[in-house]
Amino acid sequence: MKKCPDCGMVIANQAIRCPKCKYTFTADDGGDSNEAAVTPQAAAVSAAATGKNDNAGIMPMINVNKDNVDVLYGQLKAAVVRRKTEFDHFIDFLENRTSWLTAPADVKGPLACEKGLLIRSVSVAKQLLRIKDTIMPQCDEETAIIIALFHEVGKVGVEGKPLFIQEETNTAASSSSALGLSFSSRLSTTTSSAPAYTVNKKLVHMSVGVRSLFLVSQYMLLTDDEAQAISYASDTQLLDGCVSPYTLLLATALQMQKEIYENPDVVSSYSFTVIDPK
Repeated sequence: MKKCPDCGMVIANQAIRCPKCKYTFTADDGGDSNEAAVTPQAAAVSAAATGKNDNAGIMPMINVNKDNVDVLYGQLKAAVVRRKTEFDHFIDFLENRTSWLTAPADVKGPLACEKGLLIRSVSVAKQLLRIKDTIMPQCDEETAIIIALFHEVGKVGVEGKPLFIQEETNTAASSSSALGLSFSSRLSTTTSSAPAYTVNKKLVHMSVGVRSLFLVSQYMLLTDDEAQAISYASDTQLLDGCVSPYTLLLATALQMQKEIYENPDVVSSYSFTVIDPK
């Protein structure tokens, strides 16, 4: 822990700004700074996570899927260095006490499947890093990773109560039986259907953004920009035009991911480049 030199508030070592008086810490304060030197090891990890290469132009979009999402997710986690302690505590909570690693991203759609939420979150992080390096390089890289990974984390629900519940798998077979279909027809219908999900009505109702902020803020000290981005990336119209640049970047990355890169027909029709990581 460290003490703010202006107001005396005791806060986490990883904090870059005092939540009370908004004092910004520098390396001379014994705290971390957005412009603090990065070790070669941390820089190498960050380059692996973001796909950046000093000799390359704008990095292409990575095809994130069930087979590679765990590796790409691990690279993004390793790229968070300055705020590692609080970040790791939250990741430990998510991975061991919620459905973070297995939850779907939606009730319906291409990512209404196991690991759908993780695929969406990692993909949006990749999208955001591409966009910010092009039009807003001053946006802190760790901030970009944190707000992108956690903007929909509220979809895990809370500990012991997931937001999305998988419906009974024998529903199709039961309805087929009622219609008098043969056993072979019922078997075919049951095995070919994708998992179906429904919203858990036992949870206290919150928007995804509010629940996401509720979860993250219990473990991480966020800046105003980070809090707004996580809360409103999916609902920027609620801000009535008062949108932070960070929120705008995240909302753009999220929309690109959902409307373009999760739609193979659009990717193909407009020749968007998508590569498989080596």
